[in-house]
Amino acid sequence: MLSKVDKPTGDALRTTGHVGALSCCESSIVDKDHSIPDTTFLFCAESGHFESQTVLAVECLRRFGGRFAQAPVLVITPRLGPSLTRRTLARFAELGVTYIRQNVGHRYSWFGFTNKALAALLAEDHATTGQIVWMDSDTLIAREPDLLLLEPDVDFAICAVDKNVGSGGPHDRNEAYWQALCDHYKVDIDRLPWITTEFDQERVRFRLHSGVYAFRRGLGFGRAWLTACEQMFDSGIMYSRELPFPGDDVAMAFSTVELGLRWRILPMTYNYEITPTSLTYRREKLPEATILHYHHAITDAQACAWLLQEVVGPFATLHHWLKDRVPLNPKIGGLHRSVLRRSLKEWRKRQQWRFEHQSQRYMVD
Repeated sequence: MLSKVDKPTGDALRTTGHVGALSCCESSIVDKDHSIPDTTFLFCAESGHFESQTVLAVECLRRFGGRFAQAPVLVITPRLGPSLTRRTLARFAELGVTYIRQNVGHRYSWFGFTNKALAALLAEDHATTGQIVWMDSDTLIAREPDLLLLEPDVDFAICAVDKNVGSGGPHDRNEAYWQALCDHYKVDIDRLPWITTEFDQERVRFRLHSGVYAFRRGLGFGRAWLTACEQMFDSGIMYSRELPFPGDDVAMAFSTVELGLRWRILPMTYNYEITPTSLTYRREKLPEATILHYHHAITDAQACAWLLQEVVGPFATLHHWLKDRVPLNPKIGGLHRSVLRRSLKEWRKRQQWRFEHQSQRYMVD
């Protein structure tokens, strides 16, 4: 059984903007024959490069999202950290973003990806649409993402790109990790659905990738996901010394099964990794991409130049729009915010190190 989630604490700061008349260079590419889908886009922003990336992601949605271009947008800061800059908040208002700053005060907030589950939890309280689409801040919409719309008989849609830490069954070296978690969650391992990853065509137990996904609001997804993350940490079960906690995706698989969500796998073009060092990037597949996941490629000048060269052919309009906006400055907000970010990062690293050394339960050598 899953444990009860800590309730959010503290007062939330909520600011709401309105989408006004966009300039000629920002006008969105919209299918005039279709109304705005019943969808809210959700991002998580924290001081530093994440806020620059989030602004860029929302600008890109407004420009290239098609009939999603004017959809409601929630940006949430769910844990302790320096405030976003006034310039960022002003731009959010111009873009029609509803911004929520609420420190949930979660005991596992030191983990790098806990903010994603916390944001999903808060989003269910603040969104008013029938479904919510999560996008990592380092993503760009290249064309209308129509497959993000959930059919009436689907509650959840997500990509399954590659095997990574997934298990192919009893003879797989990763099976012990999944079996140990199943025992802790009190979930029969055979309840985990079999899927085939798109890139490497591996048949694995429910290995998901949480960079982009859509979920139906009102089913308790955010709460269940955060609970599953808590359970994962509470168990003390870790994957390996090199990679103790593979990420939030593993907990997401268990929360999806626990809720009995009806799911659909998105093509990997909806979370298409585009970096110079990517193991899954293939230039010939780029023209099919709908959402680009660039990771740190837009904050590094050399990687940014590579990315712009890659997209100029298949996405000339996107290239023209993007080229004067990048590379992004990862050190915005002044010296005081930079010092606070550095101190917080070191504190979180120490917390994680202490936690890992107390657990010492590695399932894969």
